[in-house]
Formats: sequence, structure tokens, C-alpha cells
Amino acid sequence: MYLLSLLVLFVVTVVFAMQNGGTQDFSLLGYTWNLPTWAPAAIGTGIASALLLLHMSHAGLGSRVRDFGHGRRIDEHRGTIDDLRVENARLREQLAEMRGAASVRSDSAPAGRSWTDGIRDLPNRVRNRTTTS
Repeated sequence: MYLLSLLVLFVVTVVFAMQNGGTQDFSLLGYTWNLPTWAPAAIGTGIASALLLLHMSHAGLGSRVRDFGHGRRIDEHRGTIDDLRVENARLREQLAEMRGAASVRSDSAPAGRSWTDGIRDLPNRVRNRTTTS
């Protein structure tokens, strides 16, 4: 942004200097100078350029100083993130082991009759009942 501002300022100064090639008398504190018409504009451009460069360097320095202390915090957070990822992987492995153990238990358990199966089968047992006397 600052560089773009400087370029625009220089282009405007060059255009002004090209269109105003004459000279003029300038007086300051009793001194008189016969200078080209564009000289005051060039002096103003130089002052504005110096101020923009000073502001640009100050803004860059301020952002670097602000970011200086963030490095330690970012490293702490990265360590925490890595710890959480390791714990997440461990918990996923435990969950997979528990699911595997639960499926092995259900597969290896004998297929026993539940009490609901006994209730459902009750009419068949009563109908096919034989009495021995």
C-alpha cells in the first residue's frame, strides 16, 4: 500500500515537472531563489516520501514486535495439539480393542435360549405334549 502510494506520488510529480518547464522566483526569509517551477513540488514529494517511508518502517517494526511474543504461545499450542492427537490415537486403539473383544465374546458365547424364546415356544410345547400315565 505504501509502495503504491509512493509510486503514484512520483508519477504525479513527474507529470507536473514535464508540463511546467519554466522558472519562477521564490522568496523565503528575505532570500530569493530563481528555481524551476517544479522544484517546490519535488521538495514536497521528497518530504512526503520520507514521511511515508518512516511510517512504513514504523508499521513494520510494530507488527514484528507484536508477533515476537506469539512464537512461544504458538509452540505451546502446537505441543498441546500434538499431545491431543497422541491421546486421540490411543483412545481409538482402545475403542477398537474393546469392540473387537465384544464381538469375540458375542461370537464365542453359546447360543442359549432366552426367556422370550421360551414364551414364544410355549404354544408348541403345550400342543405337542404327551402324557404318560
